[in-house]
Amino acid sequence: MKVTGIIVEYNPFHKGHQYHINKARAITKSDYIIAVMSGHFTQRGTPAVCDKWNRTKMALESGVDLLIELPLCFSIRSAEYFAQSAMQLLAKTNLVDDVVFGSEHGDIDILKNIASLLLENNQYYEKRLKKYLKEGSGFPAARKNALLDLVKLKSNTNYWSQHNIFAILNGSNNILGIEYLKAKQRFNLNLEVDTIKRIGPNYYSEEKTDHYVSATAIRNSLNNNELDSVKEKIPAITYKILKKEIADNKIPIKKENLGLILLAKIRKLSVEQLVKILDINQDLAVRIKNAANNSGNYKQLMASINTRSYTKTRFQRILLNILFNINKDIINNHDYKGPSYIRILGFNQKGKDLLSKMSEKSSLPIIINPSEYLNNLTFSSEDLLKNSLSLDIYATDVYTLLYQNASYRKANLDFTKKVIKSF
Repeated sequence: MKVTGIIVEYNPFHKGHQYHINKARAITKSDYIIAVMSGHFTQRGTPAVCDKWNRTKMALESGVDLLIELPLCFSIRSAEYFAQSAMQLLAKTNLVDDVVFGSEHGDIDILKNIASLLLENNQYYEKRLKKYLKEGSGFPAARKNALLDLVKLKSNTNYWSQHNIFAILNGSNNILGIEYLKAKQRFNLNLEVDTIKRIGPNYYSEEKTDHYVSATAIRNSLNNNELDSVKEKIPAITYKILKKEIADNKIPIKKENLGLILLAKIRKLSVEQLVKILDINQDLAVRIKNAANNSGNYKQLMASINTRSYTKTRFQRILLNILFNINKDIINNHDYKGPSYIRILGFNQKGKDLLSKMSEKSSLPIIINPSEYLNNLTFSSEDLLKNSLSLDIYATDVYTLLYQNASYRKANLDFTKKVIKSF
């Protein structure tokens, strides 16, 4: 039995994702595909385009056999923590042999060498990174320059040209791939890792002329009420589900609602309380507090806290840290232990057989029905499983408040929704 793992968001599922599944299965000759997927909020710090159960349906109809949810306390984090937690989840199934990720570069050896270089010289790299940030560079530029300094220090300039390093670190999938490889080495995970070259437009492309269109282009079409403009360029299951969600007046989700929830939360907190939240220092806490007191919506809030030292994505994640009270002390415990459970969102017939084997071999408890582990949300619990699962459930409760149609804004869906079965 050969099992391949993939790490995804499917926001939403598109033909490039279909290519990834097919290619991963082909190059590993796997019998099963397990995917780890973000829930209702993504690694870029934004709400998903549609709910996690619909995105699970898209995946199962397209070749994934079993789908696991990446807990919120990891899914809305930087690439490093997103990647290492997803890799740990796949490893702790004790079933996955290979992990295959997509990358813009497509050369696993170069990505492995960068990962090793960063692991072996982390202190030097972090020192150079802080230097460039202090000088006013934005994080992406600071990261590139710090790595270039590391390459020069190690006399690797003949192996990587400066242009190549910059090109690699311009790719969001490359960056995630490097973090997957770092996680494999750091935690000595018994997983083989390979990459396939990403095809089609880049992540941010809004072009609709190619056979493949990016998730960004699909989301923009959805937000502009132009989903039919990409109908022929996206999988039929994606179009069908999104069309149904639009007909029910659930999506596009209302980011304005998210802004109001955030403003209410931040205005309630003191600067001292904000400083306890992950990724917030004293100066930033003051800036965020003042911005919330003088902003009327999400867009104004983001504009008011913007600085060159932080990317938009990082600010979006920080705002979610505040919303979900991602406390520095508690999150450090989560990072130290890693994921506490394997939450199953869905499976097909093959996945059902795989789930049976996973129940015997997994190093973590497998959750299909959250009520068997949790009755009331317990955010301050010293029990990391309950804390993490509470965050996942609360994330769903918040997400439903973003629906256009108020009749769908119900709580506790994680307790009432059945696992998705595609037979």
